[in-house]
Amino acid sequence: MIIDDEPLALDLLESYIEKIPFLHLSEKCNEPLSALHHFNTHQIDLLFIDIQMPDMNGINFFRSLPTKPEVIFTTAHPEFALEGFNLNAIDYLLKPISFERFVFAVNKAKDYFELKHNKQSGTREYFFINASHKIHKVFYKDILYLEGLKDYTKIHLSNSPHPLLILQNLKYFEDSLPKGEFVRVHRSYIVAMNKLNTVTKKVVAIGLKDIPVSDNYREKLFSLIQ
Repeated sequence: MIIDDEPLALDLLESYIEKIPFLHLSEKCNEPLSALHHFNTHQIDLLFIDIQMPDMNGINFFRSLPTKPEVIFTTAHPEFALEGFNLNAIDYLLKPISFERFVFAVNKAKDYFELKHNKQSGTREYFFINASHKIHKVFYKDILYLEGLKDYTKIHLSNSPHPLLILQNLKYFEDSLPKGEFVRVHRSYIVAMNKLNTVTKKVVAIGLKDIPVSDNYREKLFSLIQ
């Protein structure tokens, strides 16, 4: 998807996308709010978005998305670059955008997307995730539990004293983690079934951590146990 209030910028990026075999343009919009419906009805893997727009800037709009695609910011203002990269953007394209620079950015996106989704055949044992400006390889067997913090998720691991802080909400992981191996027990927690020590109707324990079980998720948890 492209979002840009400048018609010439929209047309330029569309023409570039048409030349790249692995890109398909799902939608182009001239302002962020008109793009919301398309986000709700289509899966967008990669977003090109201008930063300076009249009603809402691209950075604030991207922050507001409950499920965030990979993003490449486009702008004529280089002073916004740092803020864009703080949101784990794939890249930052300074206008006027050359085709060579565009190709470099989308190849980075393609490489990251393939790493993240691990297109190797067979059963996946791990996935790749972007956290703190690095791509981390995370084995499912090492995950203890996930903790939701609004737009962020902390992944707590058995092999690290420090959780990974990811700019994705908990629903993203609920949809993407292997079914039956991980279960949501609370609006703020997903737990690894093979890491549970004890279970009650109100609390599950993983190591020394007690995690609350809410009414909305209790039935699914106990059906998996049974």
